[in-house]
Amino acid sequence: MRRYPDLGRPQPLPPVTYTRRMSPPSDDTPQTPDSNRYPSGFAGVLKHLAAGRLKTSGGSSPAAAAAVTPTSSLLSKALAESRDGNGIETGQIYQVQGGPPDYEQLLQSLQPGQPLSARQTAVGSLRYVIEGYSLSSVMGIWSAAKDLIQSPNPTEARKAGFDLLTTCVKHTDLTALERRHFFDSISEACNREDFHLQLNALVELTNHGKNIEAVEILLLPLLTSWLKVWFEYSNVARAIAKKDKSSKSNDALDEETNLGQLFAFIIESLRFNFKAFWEQHVISLLDQVLCICKKTTAEADIKNSISILDAVITYGDIPESMLAPCVEVLCGVYATLKSLEESTWNAISNLLTSHLARKMVLALLEILRDPSKEHTRNSNTIRGAAAVFKNLLKANGAGGLSLVPFSTLMDALQKSLAIDNSRLDLEVVQVLACLFESEELMALTLEEDWTLLLEILTRSFKRTIDSGNGQPSDSVLNDAQSPSAKISKDKTVTSTLSQILQQILQKLEVSCGILDFTQKEGVMEFFMLNQQHLAHSCVELVINYYADEHLCYPSNEEWLKKSGQLVEIFFKDSSLPAPLRLLVLKTIKDVYQTITGIVSNDIVNNYAISILDAIPVEKDVGVLEALIGFAVEAAIESDEGLFTRIIGYFHERISAKDSGVTTSRTSAQPVITSVSRPTSSGLPPFMSTSTSNVAAKGLVRMFLRSLNLSANRALDVFDELLYLSRSDTCETDARLTAMKLLFRLRSDSNNAILIISTSESEGLASALCRTVESANGNQGTENATQGRSSRSEETSSARSGRSASTGQPQSYMSRSKSTRSVSGPNRSAKPIPPLWMYPGPKALPEDPPTAASSFLCSYVEEPPEGSNDEAPFQSRIALKINVWLEVVITILQNDCDWEVYSYILVHLGSQLTNHSLFKGSVPQIKLLRNVLCEQIKAGSFHEPPSTSGLKKADVAICLFHIITMLLSYRDHFAKSEEDEIVRTFMLGVGSWDRTSKSCIHALSICCHEVPLSISKSLNTILQKMSQIITQTHVAVHILEFLAGLARMPEVYVNFREDDFRTVFGICFRYLQYVRDQREKESAPSSTRTSYASGRQSGTAKDFAPMAETNMPPNASDELPQYVYALAYHVMIFWFLSLRLQDRAKHVGWITRNLVYTDKAGKEVIEEQSQVTVDMMQRVAYSDRDETMLPPPLSSSVSDEIVMKKSWMMGLSIVTVETAVMSGLSQVTKRQPSGTIHSIFKQDFAKPAPHQIPLSTEKVSDTSNASSRAAVLPSHIFLQFIGSSAGIPAALQPIPLPDDDATNRAISTFDRNSTVDGHSIGVIYVGEDQESESEILANVMGSADYTDFLSGLGTLIRLKGAKFNTQGLDREYNTDGEFTFCWRDRVTEIVFHITTMMPTNLDHDPLCTNKKKHTGNDFVNIIFNNSGLPFNFDTFPSQLNFVNIVITPESRASFVATRLRSYDEREKEFYKVQVMSKPGFPEISPAAETKIVSGKSLPSFVRLLALNASVFSLVWATREGGEHVSSWRNRLREIVRLRYKRISSSSSAASPSPASPPYVTQQLHSSQAGSRDSSTARRASANTFLSEGTSHRSSVLSNNTEVDVAASQDNGSMVDNFDFSRWA
Repeated sequence: MRRYPDLGRPQPLPPVTYTRRMSPPSDDTPQTPDSNRYPSGFAGVLKHLAAGRLKTSGGSSPAAAAAVTPTSSLLSKALAESRDGNGIETGQIYQVQGGPPDYEQLLQSLQPGQPLSARQTAVGSLRYVIEGYSLSSVMGIWSAAKDLIQSPNPTEARKAGFDLLTTCVKHTDLTALERRHFFDSISEACNREDFHLQLNALVELTNHGKNIEAVEILLLPLLTSWLKVWFEYSNVARAIAKKDKSSKSNDALDEETNLGQLFAFIIESLRFNFKAFWEQHVISLLDQVLCICKKTTAEADIKNSISILDAVITYGDIPESMLAPCVEVLCGVYATLKSLEESTWNAISNLLTSHLARKMVLALLEILRDPSKEHTRNSNTIRGAAAVFKNLLKANGAGGLSLVPFSTLMDALQKSLAIDNSRLDLEVVQVLACLFESEELMALTLEEDWTLLLEILTRSFKRTIDSGNGQPSDSVLNDAQSPSAKISKDKTVTSTLSQILQQILQKLEVSCGILDFTQKEGVMEFFMLNQQHLAHSCVELVINYYADEHLCYPSNEEWLKKSGQLVEIFFKDSSLPAPLRLLVLKTIKDVYQTITGIVSNDIVNNYAISILDAIPVEKDVGVLEALIGFAVEAAIESDEGLFTRIIGYFHERISAKDSGVTTSRTSAQPVITSVSRPTSSGLPPFMSTSTSNVAAKGLVRMFLRSLNLSANRALDVFDELLYLSRSDTCETDARLTAMKLLFRLRSDSNNAILIISTSESEGLASALCRTVESANGNQGTENATQGRSSRSEETSSARSGRSASTGQPQSYMSRSKSTRSVSGPNRSAKPIPPLWMYPGPKALPEDPPTAASSFLCSYVEEPPEGSNDEAPFQSRIALKINVWLEVVITILQNDCDWEVYSYILVHLGSQLTNHSLFKGSVPQIKLLRNVLCEQIKAGSFHEPPSTSGLKKADVAICLFHIITMLLSYRDHFAKSEEDEIVRTFMLGVGSWDRTSKSCIHALSICCHEVPLSISKSLNTILQKMSQIITQTHVAVHILEFLAGLARMPEVYVNFREDDFRTVFGICFRYLQYVRDQREKESAPSSTRTSYASGRQSGTAKDFAPMAETNMPPNASDELPQYVYALAYHVMIFWFLSLRLQDRAKHVGWITRNLVYTDKAGKEVIEEQSQVTVDMMQRVAYSDRDETMLPPPLSSSVSDEIVMKKSWMMGLSIVTVETAVMSGLSQVTKRQPSGTIHSIFKQDFAKPAPHQIPLSTEKVSDTSNASSRAAVLPSHIFLQFIGSSAGIPAALQPIPLPDDDATNRAISTFDRNSTVDGHSIGVIYVGEDQESESEILANVMGSADYTDFLSGLGTLIRLKGAKFNTQGLDREYNTDGEFTFCWRDRVTEIVFHITTMMPTNLDHDPLCTNKKKHTGNDFVNIIFNNSGLPFNFDTFPSQLNFVNIVITPESRASFVATRLRSYDEREKEFYKVQVMSKPGFPEISPAAETKIVSGKSLPSFVRLLALNASVFSLVWATREGGEHVSSWRNRLREIVRLRYKRISSSSSAASPSPASPPYVTQQLHSSQAGSRDSSTARRASANTFLSEGTSHRSSVLSNNTEVDVAASQDNGSMVDNFDFSRWA
């Protein structure tokens, strides 16, 4: 037989071959007696007997069989006649011929009665004789020795007897009678110990089963009886061996060996002689074999039994009565013993290819259909039957195997599952798996009903769940091999069952595309019932099927049930991946949108609730986002009942403490690409969001959508947002989401609520390190200064500098550790990622509506008296803004959540600028002011956590900003409350690090808004500022504050002399610091090192700590020459602010501070100081403006000769123009700070009658004016400076030649303006305008814009203007007829107003004529009435450094502004913000948005624009030189002309008086300054402060110094410049 591989087990199945019934080979044919060898009679009878198998009718007994067999009767009679009374054959029959001579003697020795030893000896000799001699018969020998094998004899004797018997049966010429005689002898032996000898003799008798002549009838029953006996012997032996494990006895082995040999002989007998056996004997044998299979515990027994069955099947037929029992045994063995699978399957396959195949299949089906029949059939048998069917399905008719009807098999398999056995379930499922492995089988099953198949799978799935292992294995799920090859041997049965079921699911999933409608419907129902076992792709298939077939739509009668199944089975299963659940949600959402308006509202609402009720318990953020999105859409379109229900779900979700975001079940399957999952937004990538935050975003979306739909619904959502904001038990990110909306609430001029998209709070966010730039900007400084101890923030000492550890807060992204001290020991700060950043991701989940709400307002105004139309006032509902403000106040007082607290600090101020929003919240505004002022006063506001890297001062900055915004509500405050606000700002000046600047800016606003309160505390303010002036980061802000204050006489109206000196002292202190730094820079290196390392004192000490602070770049750092010039600017304005009678009193003190002594002991006065002294000379005794240039003298005295002459007198040019006859003279004095024109005429007395005429009068040459009797210009000049005491040569005036060079120099000088000129653009942005072209095309603005222009300056006609119009046309009105200008004693501003310039869109659609002016202005004022945030890049230009953006506090239409009266417009408030080009330093108090009243707006903005323009002039020339003011330029022109005149005099051949030494020094300084200017380099603030200012040409290089040695005879330099001593 060919060996077959195992079938149906973990190894892959090769093609199965089957063995058909075989016949013995030709050389092994059973031997039958030869007819020629035997005579007639008995021989013929025996020959006929051996011809073949005798059959009887079914059910006949052996006796009956013998009765109908005549040959058997004859044989019995012959045997009886051949025996004597003792059973010994007579010699007549057994006459022996042949043999040795002693044969008779040996035979005699063998006879009974002889001694056993002799007999045993004779046996040995006779065996030799039998084997060596040709004897005619051996029966005589055996007859004599027959009794030796009987039990009473000893073992040796019995063995000798069996040896002789074996030798005898081998004799070749045995007759049938002899064979029968020998068979009887063998079968009669009954000694157990001799069975192997007995069996051996039988084997030899039958020639190993090939020759059973004369024993056909008796052999099989004998073997059957032996089989029964020796099986029992074996069982007993095994039991004994099992109990006595230590025994070395081989008894058990002997019994098993005998049994095995017996099995082998039976098989051989069946193989060669099956047709000779009676059917009943075969049945008996099969009964015994089956009994052994059922009882044995030895695999060998079963193996041998199977071999017998296979022999019967192969070489004969199994009787029909035994077919079912044999099939059961075969199935049981096949299912139980893996090692016997091959042999068992060979037997089964042979049976299935026989004529009994159909009955065999029926028997198998019967086993499956009635698994509990008579309680005799165990599960192994049923498993085996299922396994057989599995192989049949695999073969699919190959090899002649039977085909099984699909429906019949499914019915049987379904019934077999009545037994609860996991192994049986596995076999059954494996049968089903075969159906899906073969495409051919699959094609056949497509025509069948799958109901039973799916029912079987469902039951199997249920049992896997009950067994506790219902989850598929990831490795099997992803294995691409066939299902049979995937079964792992080391897996449990249940696990393997789950794997195969999962594979079937995959096959079903793949096959769904080719199934008919009914089958597909059944498969989908099956999937739904077993959803916990489905792969993710299969779940997606089911969901799509429900959607594609519209099972959830009303067109299906069970649509509600189907929808419920989808939701309950898939959507609410949190273990499923989010994309699948979202797919369900999409399906339900589509159905909801379809049924809305078609079915009743109750059904629609319940349909929505069926899935929305998952909101309170949903943990997956992605799913919750989509669910919330659906809820928002449903709420907007629903009735009040569903809306309220949805709000309740949101409230439950928000109120529940988030236990953490869960992760959906992962799978090793390929990613499902057909489902896209929305992602959460609003946080940095490393952050996650809470589910409460998702619900909060839903509330925000609902509010945004309800804003213009339903006031009541918006109010309900607003109440929920207020609850969320105030609740400290809610998640922080959810609270922040609510606040992101609430802080963007605004109202327009009609009080209508609207939402802005930006928060307008970048500056304050930077202060708290909530911008990327501020968080990362100071990493290097912090690393360098980490570990240093910091001083207490609360110190009020102006000289206690800020240590390195108290610098700018550390970066959230790159900081690892920081150490700082906050009112206690050092604390280690670890990085904590913030929950919000500015601007960060999109703050609102969707864009807000651009239009204001038609239903909601901030305040419902009473209708005007006498008005009959109250409808507009009753249709709107007020939002509870007062409650929102109460929530904010409560958090500021009590909340300890830093993320929430910091968000309020940054965003509250910008919201407070919207006055119309808080019209109905006046009590809350007053309470907020009280709370904040009290917290600042007591220092009780919250301190940042140590992990934030911030200080308490950073919080104070934000609080001061909020109070600054509250200042605009001054109309609601009492005078004492206004005073308290000012005192609060005063407290911030110098009390905390970094708060000084904010408070100085706030005090600047107070000067405009509450001047009386400022005036009351001005002395204290100046004292505090004087203490911190040398801190570079506040110097520019203090000086700008003083510059603005100088233009407000109503504020300093109560100033005393000491107060003015305080102001001057602030300027001098800063100048003195700069001089100290210059001295340090010019000192040798060793001196500087020693100086720097020693203890600092005085002004330098005040500045020292600031080198370590981490301040943002400011004007002081970037361009110290600006601050240096600003200090002089302040002195000039404040000197002009003095009363005329008091000015001279301060000249000496001011002069003493302007002149200083350098390190060489030489007195020095700087160039800027000289023009300052020059200015004081002009205005100390006169409060009049510049004189007017009179008409030419020649026009007044046309009949006279006019002579003109000029002199250099000090640092001025004096020109005298005289009519020689009348003496009428025009005197022009050109000084650095201005030009004075005077008319001088001497009143000549009429000569006395007795006076004789002068002789010169007679000889005068009429052609030569100088020879005539006249008054010459020199006469007039000497009248003012001539003295008989004499003038030192160094101080004598220098006459200027009357030549073209001198005239050109003077003409050039006159073109230098006596004031600094600035051009500033003014641009109006109309409603909803954003592009440059449409903005520049405006020809008019709103009423408040017009009011602003009127306050900005004076309307001037351009044509014929005599001043510098800064590029505006003065001849042809090409730039308009008028513009607004402004001028004081020092500065002149010309405004380039685009609405006043001509507009011709046909010829100039881009308005380039306007752009050429505003595009070249350093500073532009943007009046933004668009209602939109202004973008700095709206007007691209290389020269626009600063845009001052003015925005009404509440959005108003063009028409609305026209309807306001002038008084109403003055009471309106405007937001002012200075926006700078990237890289441009912070220079303005409005760098952070400020709010100013309409009344104060023009003056405040003009001051901002002026300061920004001055700084821009300095900034624009920072790389290639310096900006020189008009006065300093005039001074340089005078010095240049003087030097030229002195040089020409010195180069003459004749000696001349030496040039004044100070003039030479001035020239040298000027040249040095020019060189320094050309090589000027930028330096950082630290360079400027630590290395001096040698490279700052405006401070160091352009000094016009005076040599003290040259004038020491005339006193000190101070005395020389102090004109008040002699004026």
